[in-house]
Amino acid sequence: MTTVLMAMIGFVSIAGIMAVGVIIGNSPLKGSCGGKGGPECVCDEFEQRKCEARNRMMKAKMQREASK
Repeated sequence: MTTVLMAMIGFVSIAGIMAVGVIIGNSPLKGSCGGKGGPECVCDEFEQRKCEARNRMMKAKMQREASK
């Protein structure tokens, strides 16, 4: 029980320290692509192809719904 409690305290402490660092650093959190995953794709070629495919699927879905 003591080990579990110490591990939980350790994880919470690290998360708290990271949160304070973000607040003090005044920088927004970023994903691995360097952004919040908005409509623009700024990652490598694979990510760009994924975004293009997603955009094509969304466009086709909207066209199908509009034709109903």
